[in-house]
Amino acid sequence: MLTHAFTYIQAHMITIGMVQQKGGVGKTVIATNLATSFQKRGYEVALVDADPQGSARDWAAKAENPPMTVGVDRPVVHKQLPKLKGFDIAIVDGPGKLERMTVSIIKASDLCLIPVQPAAIDLWAVGTVIDHIQTRQDLTEGRPQARFVISRAITGSTLTGSIEEVLDEAPFGRLSAGTYQRVAYTRAVGNGEGVVSGNDSKAAAEINAITDELESILKLKTHA
Repeated sequence: MLTHAFTYIQAHMITIGMVQQKGGVGKTVIATNLATSFQKRGYEVALVDADPQGSARDWAAKAENPPMTVGVDRPVVHKQLPKLKGFDIAIVDGPGKLERMTVSIIKASDLCLIPVQPAAIDLWAVGTVIDHIQTRQDLTEGRPQARFVISRAITGSTLTGSIEEVLDEAPFGRLSAGTYQRVAYTRAVGNGEGVVSGNDSKAAAEINAITDELESILKLKTHA
């Protein structure tokens, strides 16, 4: 159940769900940084931690001005999210394995982001997630939308280009923007911060570029 009560009034809230059946792909890094990026642009943001590890909640506990952060401890995200009022965007950080919680997040989402590291093992792990998203799309006339996002790439690696080619052949599109392996991301998660407000301009540019693409895909009104 949700661990925070809400009394705001709000029209349709856009939900972005982070889904993958493999752990360690950077879901929490992207989720927390997108939450701070959208918040900085003037959106009212809810960060929903649906991962039993509670990393997003730990991040929020250290932050000075985090987005409203709630925990969902059972696979009822699709039932509980409509109760959130007064928010423009909800970012849902999912678990690192395929389970009922992941299916619930897919049901709740307007857009699923599927982080993939430039490694063959990450590609092998996305097949079942794709199947679940496509099954949901068949039932709901195409909702949710879905995009891959390359996470934790290594600068100069030829493997990144190979992964991009494979993803371009996948059922869903991929974001042009992605993240690279940078100390700034690890530091930001540990300190309850977002890289868009930090000193690493390259990391900030990566998150801003992802945010720009999501605004365009979801046809969001730019608040900046």
